[in-house]
Amino acid sequence: MKISSCKGSFHALPPKGPPQTIDDSQLTPQGTESLGKPRSTLRRMILPPPGGDRLTTDQLRQVARIRSVAVAVAILIDVLLVATLRDARFFRLNILDTFAAVNVGLLGVDLIVTLQWLRQGHPRPRLQGLCVLLEAFACTVWIQVTGTVSSYFLLGGFLLLVLYRLFLGYSMGLWSAACVIFLHVGAFSLEELGILRPASLFVADLSALYSQPHFRVGALASIQFCYVLAFFTCGLLGDALRAKEVALLSARQHLQRATTECQPGRLTGHLLAQKYFLGELLGRGGMGEVYQGRRLDDGTDVAVKVLYSHLSETPEILERFRREVQASARLPRSLVAPVLDFGSTATGTHYLVMELLHGEDLGALLRRRGKMPLEEILPLVDQLAMALGAAHGAGVVHRDLKPQNIFISGDGVRLLDFGVSRLQEGTSALTQTAAVLGTPGYLAPEQVASHLGKISARTDVFALGVVVYRALTGQNAFLSQNAAAAVYEAVNVDPPPPSRLVPGLPIQVDYVLTLALAKRPEDRYAGANELARDLHLAAADSLPEPTCQRAGALGSGTRSTTTTLA
Repeated sequence: MKISSCKGSFHALPPKGPPQTIDDSQLTPQGTESLGKPRSTLRRMILPPPGGDRLTTDQLRQVARIRSVAVAVAILIDVLLVATLRDARFFRLNILDTFAAVNVGLLGVDLIVTLQWLRQGHPRPRLQGLCVLLEAFACTVWIQVTGTVSSYFLLGGFLLLVLYRLFLGYSMGLWSAACVIFLHVGAFSLEELGILRPASLFVADLSALYSQPHFRVGALASIQFCYVLAFFTCGLLGDALRAKEVALLSARQHLQRATTECQPGRLTGHLLAQKYFLGELLGRGGMGEVYQGRRLDDGTDVAVKVLYSHLSETPEILERFRREVQASARLPRSLVAPVLDFGSTATGTHYLVMELLHGEDLGALLRRRGKMPLEEILPLVDQLAMALGAAHGAGVVHRDLKPQNIFISGDGVRLLDFGVSRLQEGTSALTQTAAVLGTPGYLAPEQVASHLGKISARTDVFALGVVVYRALTGQNAFLSQNAAAAVYEAVNVDPPPPSRLVPGLPIQVDYVLTLALAKRPEDRYAGANELARDLHLAAADSLPEPTCQRAGALGSGTRSTTTTLA
């Protein structure tokens, strides 16, 4: 079992029973095929990967930089080649000049558009598609003037298709295949109609093969087959590379986690505040360490969170400790991990003492199982809605709901880590600061872009929607590994519908999560109980029509501008 979040949030004893082993399937991270039914080879060849293969802004900028250099070099090569061939008696100068004007012009526009990408920072799909079309057209000009069925420049089309499919994703790969195939077939058709002359760059007819209709049609069909085959092969190759990359990342995370949890605690075996004997280290986080402890006066086992010494003089961190005590005191013990004691030692060590829970957090459960069926998620959401409803009724907004802060034990579900919660009457610097508090990937848009709305119960509804999405699909709603990119996606990107990732999932579940993950707070459910109610209705395919229409209106909208993060 697992313990703490990145802020050292919580802890528990592992569930009783034999130790669990990790097999190869458990090393597959969330979002990969092994979490659900594996796709067939044919489906992996033809169809896009589940959830798409969206590129981050940083990746697109890297592609733009490489493309700008490649296009500039291609222009230089074309100019030098034309200048060199002008004195050769085997080439028609008028065709050579026409080729130079067309190709250098196309590539020049391509270079300007690519540089515009870099200046804007957020390339639009239409500009990407325009660049693909320009480059495919330039390649087709080379092919046509040197032979549509025999030119060695045909390799250029294959190369473009492979590069776009692997490095720009499925959509751009499909568009590039369409451009290359359509332009090549178009050039061939114009030759057959007598509008263009085959291999017009050459002065002499190099081969009688060009006049043989059967050879020309057969060669054309073979070339198009190779284009299509290259596209499908790229799908398999890209799928395999993604699986290897994320499996390696997951294995590295497992190793790091295991190494961290196996290291002894610096305070193991020490006596804290003359009241608690500290034993096994249960977990480490960004704020401190959590130990299994024993209270000396009655021998009760407890969990003790000890703040790192270098953070003990930080007012904001101490305020989080105080806030966790306040939030815990407002809520029923059955819904949270109650704080039993709070204080500091004579040497300045700050600590929290909490009830020791037996079980595991939802994050550990999902790492072990990958994803959960809807029928198992429904009762879990019911309990979470009850806990959040009690918190919101007591004036507490959690602000950091995620699987690691949802603890599952034999007596129900409990919410953990209220260290960054917002209290209704909160006037402290922690609630007034513009700093982003929470976990990227689960942050509501208003937590990072204050002009979108105020932090409220709807903030936790958004995070609960992300948790449900993760549990249902086996992948995060916002996939970026980079924290800043995940924050950007939460504000500006809509995740793929869950029914696209989970075969057989009722489409009305998409509507519920669309409302839960709405960018504007006022478009979401007012409370977690409403989300839980509609999720049950969606599972039974009986969601009210007005709710479906409301979700459909949100899902069909498009965002034309990029939101600035506050």
